[in-house]
Amino acid sequence: MNYLKLFSIFSRYLSIITLIIIITYTQGKASNEQDLIKSKIENFFINLHTLEADFIQVSPSGVVSNGKLFLDLPGKLRLDYIKPNNLLITCKGFWIVVQDRNLKSTNNIPLSQTPFSILLDKKIDFDNEKFIFNFKQKLGIISVKIKIAENDQIGELVMEFSDEPFILKKWTIKDILGDETTVLIQNAKFNRDLPFILFFPEDFPEPNN
Repeated sequence: MNYLKLFSIFSRYLSIITLIIIITYTQGKASNEQDLIKSKIENFFINLHTLEADFIQVSPSGVVSNGKLFLDLPGKLRLDYIKPNNLLITCKGFWIVVQDRNLKSTNNIPLSQTPFSILLDKKIDFDNEKFIFNFKQKLGIISVKIKIAENDQIGELVMEFSDEPFILKKWTIKDILGDETTVLIQNAKFNRDLPFILFFPEDFPEPNN
């Protein structure tokens, strides 16, 4: 075997080895980035006790609504819409309660059948096989898409965080038809004491805005 042929074989194997090293390094780097994202999100929820904020909601049809958001984790939620929407959505356990102040009507939806069940948990367990997680990081925005593995009827929840400082900026809920409702969070105040009565409202109270 001449030297030229030996060199050709050596070059081919060297290229394969180099490619393997590059792929391994890239996968390892991506894995480290995923672990860092997971750690940041986990720590955010571990340290999040309450949240009070203004919100802007954009419906699938493009209708914009405004109101106040209150979270008290685990399990308590209040979305207080201002007129003309004039809805009040609360949760204090196993039910999402939707009150329409205009129609004087109330609907109860099991929390477990909505993506809010993910948002209202105190701790996100990324090792939980009941959920499917996908992570992205781009231009200072970190996002996590969450689906319930065993129930496609619930849709999915996407939460977006700013990286510096690391805070929740918005979430998007996609239903089984692909329609998306986005809630943007503004003027957030974290870990302040919230009145317990916020999550146990009287029937059809006026908005607190």
